[in-house]
Parts: sequence; structure tokens; C-alpha cells
Amino acid sequence: MNLPSHTQKIVNSALWAAVGDALGWISELVDSNGLKRRIKRSSLQMPTSWERKIGGYSGVNVHLPSGTYSDDTQLRLAVSRSIRSNGQFDIESFAKIELPVWLSYALGAGRASKVAAKNLVKKDTNWFSNFYDSKSIKYTESGGNGTAMRIQPHVWSCINLEKKEYIMSVVMDSIVTHGHLLAICGAIFHANALQFSLINGRAANFSEMKYFIDDFSLINDAINNNYELKNFWLPTWEQTSGKRLYSEIIRIKEETVDYLDLVINTLPSSGKLDQVFSFIINKLDCDKEQRRGASTNTALASSILSHLCHKSDPYKTMLICVNQLGTDTDTIASMAGAIIGCYNDAPTWDIQDKSYIIQEAIRLSNISFRKNEKYFSYPDLNKWNAPQTQSDALGINDADLVVKGLGKAEPINNQIWENKTHNWRWVKLEFGQTILIKSKNSKLELISLDQIPDAKFSQLDLNINKNQINLSDTILSKQDDLFSSNIEKKQISAFNNVENYNEEELDLDKITSKIIKNGFNYEEIGRFLIEFASEKNLESCIAYAAIIGKAFNVRKK
Repeated sequence: MNLPSHTQKIVNSALWAAVGDALGWISELVDSNGLKRRIKRSSLQMPTSWERKIGGYSGVNVHLPSGTYSDDTQLRLAVSRSIRSNGQFDIESFAKIELPVWLSYALGAGRASKVAAKNLVKKDTNWFSNFYDSKSIKYTESGGNGTAMRIQPHVWSCINLEKKEYIMSVVMDSIVTHGHLLAICGAIFHANALQFSLINGRAANFSEMKYFIDDFSLINDAINNNYELKNFWLPTWEQTSGKRLYSEIIRIKEETVDYLDLVINTLPSSGKLDQVFSFIINKLDCDKEQRRGASTNTALASSILSHLCHKSDPYKTMLICVNQLGTDTDTIASMAGAIIGCYNDAPTWDIQDKSYIIQEAIRLSNISFRKNEKYFSYPDLNKWNAPQTQSDALGINDADLVVKGLGKAEPINNQIWENKTHNWRWVKLEFGQTILIKSKNSKLELISLDQIPDAKFSQLDLNINKNQINLSDTILSKQDDLFSSNIEKKQISAFNNVENYNEEELDLDKITSKIIKNGFNYEEIGRFLIEFASEKNLESCIAYAAIIGKAFNVRKK
């Protein structure tokens, strides 16, 4: 059977985003000589196998099959897994499980994302308090595109696209790793560009892009409407950065408009598309050290490329982008791919984990339609112990190879690349993703059951061609057991006289106001604490307890 039109758009968007990443990673930040060393050619024409040194100075040269993607798609899939069946972003699991584990298989990762993930290994660091300060980079100075490149799943799963209900999730997602508002603004711009293409079946033009910039103001609203961000993150951010939130948003809005106007006012009226795009890259400073990889500049570049090439073959659009050497080719191409995929057929080029990418795209689309879907069953955060180093995620359990937080894995082949202390090998996770994971040369350590998902996967066998995705009823009926159904759980409680709330109704402000109004009823307080612990997350429990405790002390006075 054929997929619904909106679902097909999301699938194609996800696939083209992966294509842009896989192709652009080969040419990322290299000159023509560097590209020749990698692929023996001076330009890219399609995905190809290649070799790259990973693991730093003392690392190893590994073979990367054609279509291998990098951190852009890796983190995009991690975000996707973190979205529950009701559309809620499970930010705690993303921050405390996905990101620390990702360090063990990260390919082509940026500095900020790696430092942020490493800092989240600490028990006392939460998603809203990740104010790292390393020798290489500080949280409040991290304005790169590591945010914008991964936020597409929030848009693909959005239940109300017209109202842009993804804004809060995009802001929260960005804040986990990046603290410069350039990063958050770029993520909002790209999310809006993707939303526009999903709705309208085309890329936004220059005038429409300015509305995306106007929405930077929504960042202020989102932060002030989230308890943790308003009361914990914001005061710390303003003190650490020495800036005021709204003033900095206005400054970045004006700067981004200036960049866009510069392109509009100087854009050549004719010329080959690759030459025009080279001109745009130069005007946006995407080829200069001070702005190369900046989130807003990258978002502008990907949207402008998509607009200028709206009548072009999507393969040509990708090649124009990835052959713009000396730039952040993989992220610009990946973000442009997400946009142009909304109105083009699925790519025929090689893509690593194509079936799993399709599976996740369909799941997110179903969530946007409020269809009953499953979600990834992460280990209990109260029992979770993050890998302390990049080489600690791979281990064994009952003779099975397992990856902490993600589950069972199977070696793809017997090839292992190793140095004196560590090795890297390709493994396939039971839900369909393949990763090149790092581990110690010594015997793998035992990983206990409470550190891995307690379920098994069945994989979707998806058949794709350029015109459509053919899915049999049998395939559609398959369910991955690791994704837990979002069926209402009956709550067994001693507090039967207290009004029942389901997950969607657990509004922190409404509930705390009710408790205060009712005079701090002990049963009511306890019941809702259990509700928050069961249906929400640890940070919600902390916020709930803090509000009640403070209000109770004020009332006593």
C-alpha cells in the first residue's frame, strides 16, 4: 500500500537529509587536495566508499561504506527515538542516555556537542544546567549548527504544524548542548523552513524567510513558559553570559536580517547555480572562520539554496552544495535535503540504515496524526549509570553483545580496527541502526539488565523506489517490542478521592495552584508527586516539589 501524502513527504525529507549528510561529510571542511586524498577525485558525483581517520591523533583509518552518515543523522535519529507516542519530547532520556552513549559511536562530531555530551555524564548535570566550560569551548559561546541539524523530528512529529507547536521542543533540545542564542535562533529558523515546505510543497522565498526570523522572539516566550528554563536556566545564563535574553534575541534578529538583505541586494541576476551559490556562501561568511558552522548562517544557506534550486533536480542541488569546498558541507546539505525532500521523490542513492530511517519517519508522521504508536523504552533514569568514557558503552549481557541504553547489537562482520588501547567495529543495533562503536581492547565488561531496554525488536523490511514506498499490510502490522504502546495505564492509588489526571492533563501550573488553593492536602500532594514521577520525569517532580515547598513556607509566615 502507498503511504499518505504527508507521511510520504516526511519519509522523503528524512531520506534526503541523510543523503545530504552522507555525501557532504566526505567533503566537509576540506579543499580540493583534501578531497582527492579521500576519494581520489576532485569533486563528488554521488555517495562513495572512502577512508577516514577516527579517534584523534592516535586513532585508526577505517573504511566507510557508500552512504555512511555522520553526527547530523546520528543525533537526528537520537532525537527521533526520544519523542514519545503522544508527541512529547523525552528530554531527560535524550540528555542523560542518548547523548552520553552517542559519544561511543559519534562520527564527525562538533566540539560543542561532544563537550556537552561528556558533561551530561555527570550525575548532577541536568538538561537545563549543562553550563560546561572546557579549554576548547564554553556553553554560552556555543553557537554552532549542532542544534539546527538535528531538530527535524520535532517538526515531523508535530501534531499542529500550523500553530508551530514544535517551538518549545526545539528550544529545549537546543539548550541541552548549546548556550549561545545563535544556535537556538538557527534551529528555530530551520524548523520554520521545514514546516513551510511540509505545508506548501516548496521552499520559502526571501520574503517568507523574514517571517522565520521574526519568530526568534518566540524563544523568549518558550523559555519563560517553562519552569526549569525560567527559574534555573535563565538566571544562570544571564549571569554567565553577561547578557539579557531578549536584548540578545533582538540583536541576532537584526544581524540575521542584515545577512539575508545582503544576499537579496547583491544576488547576481544570472549565472550558473553553483557559481551563484558560491557567491551566497561568501556573503553569508560560511567560508570564513568566524562564521563557518554558525547556526543562523547555516540555516540561511540551506534555505536559500533550496529556494534557488526549486526547479532543479534534487541530486544536482545536493552536488552543488557538497562541492562547495571549505564549508560545512554535510550540515548545509543535510538541512537543505530535509527541505527539498518535502516536495521531491525519495532518493535512489545509497543511504546507511535506509529502512530504519523510513521506519522512524513513518512513526513520527503517525504521531502527528495522533495515531497509536510505540515509543522507545529507555532504561529507568533512577537506575541509569552513563558510560564514563567513550569506550564504556559496549559490553556483554548473558553472552549477548549490548550497547548501554540502546540494547542488543550484532557485529556486522569480523573486521575490527584497533590501536594499542582501543578498537572500533561496526555493529547493528536490534532496532536497525548501524554504528561504528569504540571499545577497549581488554575483555568487554558485563552490563546489567537495568542499563539496557528490556525488550526485543522486530525489524521493518521496507522496500523503496524512486516513485513510492511499497509497504505490505504484513509489514505495516509489525511492531517493535522495544517501543512501548501509548495506551493509558490504569493508576492504582491509595488516594482514590483525588481527581485523576492523565499525562496530557498534568499541567504543573494548574495542579500546584489547585493544591495551594485547597490548603496543601497531604493526599493530594502525594498523589500528584506519584503522577509526575510516573507520567512525566524527574525534573518535573523537582519543579513540583519546589513550588509546593516554597508556597507552603510563604503560607506559614
